[in-house]
Amino acid sequence: MSVLYLIDQGATLQVSGGRLIIKKHGQTLQWLHASKLEQVAIMGNVSLTPQAIAFLLETGIDTVFLTRSGRYRGRLASREGKNILVRRQQFRRLDDPAFELDLARRFVRGKLVNCRYLLSRRTRGRYERDVKKAIHRIRYCESRLNDAASLDEVRGWEGNAAAAYFPAVGQHLVPEEFRFTLRSKRPPRDAFNSMLSFGYALLLGTISASVQTVGLDPYLGALHAPDNGKPSLVLDLMEEFRPVLVDALALKSVSTRQIVPADFRYQPEADLPAELDDELPPEAPDEYPVLFARASLPKWITLYEARLRRPAPYARFGVSLALRQICLEQARLLARHFQGEEEYVPFGFR
Repeated sequence: MSVLYLIDQGATLQVSGGRLIIKKHGQTLQWLHASKLEQVAIMGNVSLTPQAIAFLLETGIDTVFLTRSGRYRGRLASREGKNILVRRQQFRRLDDPAFELDLARRFVRGKLVNCRYLLSRRTRGRYERDVKKAIHRIRYCESRLNDAASLDEVRGWEGNAAAAYFPAVGQHLVPEEFRFTLRSKRPPRDAFNSMLSFGYALLLGTISASVQTVGLDPYLGALHAPDNGKPSLVLDLMEEFRPVLVDALALKSVSTRQIVPADFRYQPEADLPAELDDELPPEAPDEYPVLFARASLPKWITLYEARLRRPAPYARFGVSLALRQICLEQARLLARHFQGEEEYVPFGFR
C-alpha cells in the first residue's frame, strides 16, 4: 500500500474505471489504480472532482488536506461508527481523570525515551559532554512523570525536556549551514525547522490513518486538550514517533546532504504566504519564514516514505516490522488499552 501526494499546484484529481487520474491544463500527469492506495495527501491548490470525492469516500481511502507548507487543514470523513463499541470505551475511559492522567504520562514517557535514544546514538566528538547533559536532564524529567498530579504538570515536564532536547540537537548535531538554534513552529524561522514542521504534518497524516483504521475517535485524547477540529488523540499518539520518524530523518538527511540549504525558499517579501496570514509578521528580515522550495518537496516526501518502510524491532511481537506498520500496531494497542484488554506501552526505538 502507498500514499499519493498531490503537490502540483492547479492540478485536478479525477476518477475513471477505478483509477485515480491527475490532470493539469487538460494533460494527464499521472494515474494509478486505487487498490494500491492507503492515503491521498492533497497539498495547497489541488482540486478534486465531485466524482473523485465520492469515490474516495466510498472506497474508504483516507484523504488529508494540507497547506503548501505542510500544515494540516483537515480530512474527508467517510462513514463513521462501525467500531462504536471501541469509541464508547474510549469516551468512557477518558472521562476518568485518573485514567486520562496515566495515559498522558505514557505518551510523554514514550517521547522522552526516544528523544534520549536519538541523542545518545548521535553523541560524538567534542560536544559529547554537552549532549550527555541534555540526556540526563531529559531522563530527570522522565523520572518526575509518575509524581505529576495533573495534566498541566505532565505537559510541564514535557516542555522542560524539550528545552534541553532541541538546543542539544541544534547546537551539536545539525550542520552549521542550517543554523538551527531553537524550535519555531508557526511559522518555521529556518530550514531545519521547516523540515521538522513539514515532517510532523506528514506524520500526522500517517497516525491519523492508523487511528481511523482501528476505529478510535481522533478528536478525543488525553495529553492534548480537546478543541474544535483538533485531532487530540492523533497528536497524543504522534509524540512517541516524532523523534523516531521525523527528527532522526531530518538529522540524517542534512548530515548526508540529501537535503541542503538550496532546497528551501527564503522569503524576503513583506507579504507572507496565505497559509501564514494568521501569524504575526517577523520583525527582522532574517526572521522571515523559510519553506521548502516547490521542486524539493518530492525529495523530502520520498525520504519520509522510505523511512516509513524501514524495518525496526517491535518488542511487543518480538519481530521487526516496517515503521508504518508499527504506527498501526500502536493504534491497535491503544484501542485494546481503552477496552481493558492490554496495557498501553509506548513504542521505544532500539
